[in-house]
Amino acid sequence: MLYIFIVVFSVYGPFDLIGAYTKAGAVEANLVNGARVKATGNIIRKEIKNDSTIYYVNDATLICENGTLTHTSFLFKLDSDKIPNKSKLNIEGNISLFKSATNEGGFDEKAYYNSLGYYFKLDEVRLKSVDAGIIAGFDILFRLNQNIQDVYNKCLSGEEAGFVGSVCIGNKSTLDVRLRDLFQMVGIAHILAVSGLHVSVVCMALYRLLRKGGLGFVISGFFAGCVAILYGMLTGGSISSVRAIGMFLIYLIADIIGEAYDSKTALAVMADLLLIENPLYINNSSFIFSFSAILSILYIVMPVSQMYRKIWDGRKRLRIYDDGFNYNKPPLHFRFIEWIMTSFVFSLTITVAMLPVVTFFYYETPVYSVLLNTLLLPLMPLILCFGLLGGFVGLLALPAAKVILIPAHIIIYFYELLASLFSKLPFSRAIVGKHSFILLVIYYVVLVLIANLASIVDYYRFKIKNVMPQTNPRRLLKERKSKLVVTLALLIVAAGIWLIPEKQGFEVDIIDVGQGDGIYISSGDGVRFFIDGGSTSSDAVGKYTLLPFLKYKGAGHIDYWFLSHMDLDHVSGVLELLDMGYRIDNIVLSAEIPEGETLMELLALADANNTNVLYMKQGDVCGTKHLSFSCVYPFEGMISDDINALSLSLAMKYDENCDGVVDYSGFFGGDIGAEQEQAIAASGLVGHVDLLKVSHHGSKFSSDPEFLSILSPDVAVISCAKVNRYGHPSAEAIERISVAAGQIYYTMNSGRVRARVGEVNGYIGEE
Repeated sequence: MLYIFIVVFSVYGPFDLIGAYTKAGAVEANLVNGARVKATGNIIRKEIKNDSTIYYVNDATLICENGTLTHTSFLFKLDSDKIPNKSKLNIEGNISLFKSATNEGGFDEKAYYNSLGYYFKLDEVRLKSVDAGIIAGFDILFRLNQNIQDVYNKCLSGEEAGFVGSVCIGNKSTLDVRLRDLFQMVGIAHILAVSGLHVSVVCMALYRLLRKGGLGFVISGFFAGCVAILYGMLTGGSISSVRAIGMFLIYLIADIIGEAYDSKTALAVMADLLLIENPLYINNSSFIFSFSAILSILYIVMPVSQMYRKIWDGRKRLRIYDDGFNYNKPPLHFRFIEWIMTSFVFSLTITVAMLPVVTFFYYETPVYSVLLNTLLLPLMPLILCFGLLGGFVGLLALPAAKVILIPAHIIIYFYELLASLFSKLPFSRAIVGKHSFILLVIYYVVLVLIANLASIVDYYRFKIKNVMPQTNPRRLLKERKSKLVVTLALLIVAAGIWLIPEKQGFEVDIIDVGQGDGIYISSGDGVRFFIDGGSTSSDAVGKYTLLPFLKYKGAGHIDYWFLSHMDLDHVSGVLELLDMGYRIDNIVLSAEIPEGETLMELLALADANNTNVLYMKQGDVCGTKHLSFSCVYPFEGMISDDINALSLSLAMKYDENCDGVVDYSGFFGGDIGAEQEQAIAASGLVGHVDLLKVSHHGSKFSSDPEFLSILSPDVAVISCAKVNRYGHPSAEAIERISVAAGQIYYTMNSGRVRARVGEVNGYIGEE
């Protein structure tokens, strides 16, 4: 446990006591993107993704211009999967450093791969030599995995084959993205990963079967342990499976030598072993989910489940007593109710316990996941058994495998049907946002107290107050039921409080969307605004950039979404979000906006989502008592063949105390050019602003000197991609802005730029 605390302090604290970031720092200091390097190393695993094979190389030596790096790790991609695992290779390639997230909520490629112990990848690789030798036999399990997946592909439909392959053998190469997203949306995506459930069903069942068959502890443990290790290697050796298999092996050792097995000790041992190998595992989502789930089961789920078990045992004893002490097997409906209730209590408690972990990574949680898991989790052992049996039998007799996999097909269909139905229910997801670490600690302290509340009350009553315990079995059963109901109710209340997003103050976030615009604005009084939202350099900017950011902010909806004009670099993400069903209450357009195909598409999607479409003309104001947006352009009746020239231009004013004094101001002009800026300057509708979102991404045809002089912004922000075909931002525009503005930020360098009263910062750094 001491080492775990040291790792946590080193990784999350101010001092890296154990050098957790040493390797990552050496890579950043010595390697440059695009540099050609030579490397040697050992392939430790490989996986197929999108018809390519990703090879993971460990214990590598890298020769580059700045010297030699040793004991590093990297990955590369090839079209072929023929290089055996455990091979030693000599390779050349171009360095490609992993990218950090540039917005809150976005996928941080660098942090993810660093947490797995990999620090860069090689592109445009050339294999100089591969030495497989006698260790080529280690590829047998990979080939076996692929052959079993082929059985699934031949016996089941595409998405079902991918589902069974992911669940049973950890093969995600054919996992249907739509199915994965659906399961994640409704809160059952965890069933797609190889975890402790697999070890329990496969390995523990085998061990107990061997013991019942009369084999001794040592022989049974040896065979079950070997199967566990081979199964872990077959399924790819994920962190969760390594943790589960390691704990199972400790259980076997304890059983063989006649010692009591302590799951808490086993969990700590496996955490130590994994963190000694790579301290940055403590940052990995799989590590956090796996260990958090077990800790939650030990300290929260088990106490509550034991409360229900006592109720069930009490009811069973009463039945025996009522039958005149003649034990009759409980009727089927009685056992069915027990099965459902046991599953429900477990599902509810683990869901509440894992809620902070889920929202830490996804910023949202499915509301109905408790019910779905109650219905679906008990069927998982059946999928595992039929899936594994069918996969191995199919290697010898494909027709027999098709018959064996029929129950799996039926169960998967049931899974998909229920998931689809639940995803369409109202309020199926609760977007929570990011909670502070202090709240997380308080939440878990409260949960542990609630889960053990009955025991605490009993201890206080019987040990301190010397109240005699209840002996009447019927009254005792009623008392236990009351305690369970109160406990579950308190858990639900705690979860409900956690689901409330933290209140936001006033802020303006200019998001890094690449070549485009996306500006999120919180009014400070609970109303959310957005200006534009699109990109021509980032694929699916709505799904992978805007939506994750909104979830991070706890924004389950946007009240007013202003769209300056219909160029895709300003609206593509909004179209995606509407198509996905994200709630936008009002879309605000210029009253002078010209017609076009994109506008027609937008209006159709808005109508399908019950989104109001409002039109602003010059002089109109939209906002709250603290925050207002005034339309200063285009002028009424204007027409133009250039849609940029008709961009909706807004002057923002924030009054924190409603005292009539503007505490923060800004200007947002879409893609207007110098001519339009001159007209706005001449209108007298604008003056000094604290924040200027530079028009047209810093085009040389915008940022008029007179306009900039009138605005004289304290901060100017340019939103564009580092590489774009327009030459944004232009040197001429930057020169003009530098004269008028106090500071210039570029999203391409700083990532997301956030402005608050008296404060401006970039997500990555300042420029």
